[in-house]
Amino acid sequence: MGLFSTIFRPLKLAFTGTLVHQMDTPISSGLTLSLRLKRDGHGKHYVVLAGFAGGEYQYYTLELAEFAQFASSVDAIEASIAANVLPPS
Repeated sequence: MGLFSTIFRPLKLAFTGTLVHQMDTPISSGLTLSLRLKRDGHGKHYVVLAGFAGGEYQYYTLELAEFAQFASSVDAIEASIAANVLPPS
């Protein structure tokens, strides 16, 4: 894969493909995180993590295995929160 493809492939994936499911989550300071399950023209699924804030956009494309790894990391952090953070009194 050439340098051009390496740089622009994630953007192409972010802006093309068929949207299968989308979840938007507003977080601090006006930032919205968007998770999008998409399908390319060959039927392959992938996930786009997008961040929108102050007119700026950032896109990260993840293969399904990469997304599963990301989700496992979220689960591990949630378990750590449950074990280490006291509930508000």
